[in-house]
Amino acid sequence: MLRSIIQPKTQSGRFFYMSLIAYLVMGISGCTNMPRTDKPATSIARAMETRSFPGDLKSVLKAAINSLQDMDYTIEVLNSDIGLITASRTTEHAKAGLANEKPEGELSAGQKACLAIGAVAVIAIIVAMIFGDNGSDDSRPLFGGNHGHDDGPDGPKIYRYKVTINLTELVNGETNVRVSASGEVEQDGKILATGGVHEMEFFQKFFAGMSQGLFLDQNAPINK
Repeated sequence: MLRSIIQPKTQSGRFFYMSLIAYLVMGISGCTNMPRTDKPATSIARAMETRSFPGDLKSVLKAAINSLQDMDYTIEVLNSDIGLITASRTTEHAKAGLANEKPEGELSAGQKACLAIGAVAVIAIIVAMIFGDNGSDDSRPLFGGNHGHDDGPDGPKIYRYKVTINLTELVNGETNVRVSASGEVEQDGKILATGGVHEMEFFQKFFAGMSQGLFLDQNAPINK
């Protein structure tokens, strides 16, 4: 049975085989996307994204910029009057999981792709069992050798992240900082996934960088 799948003996069988391989290669990319996290409740997300730091808006804004640069982000928009920063980063390595933005109970694109692949594989096996080997030995294996180009994705996955930071100076000598982040995954010009970033580790790293920057600024030696 397996031989009848990988070594079809008829023209229609070979066409079916090549179509199956192309479909599976393209579909597998949907199963191998980076793991997606669930989007938390708004109150939880805000608590995770928000911190207050001692200092005026100017000093805290500077610490936020330094922390972003330490994380290899490029500043795109900087408005110190209203306390707004936007920054972005493009990399070939995943830095944070993207949250599912779908309604509860709906399958993600990756899950749908995996189910479709499984269905096609089952159909292929059933077809092979029905037709089986016809006793002819003129079959030509389609694996190996030069049999055209692979229609699957060839390029690396590109991860793009965007961060927006809002700073609000408080009356108690502190500045409130709220960070929101989102991202997308692209391969060969096709968007594979989009969503918000809601991983605690991502925000902890950013806020830790801010705390370190503020500490260094406050304890920097004064040149006389």
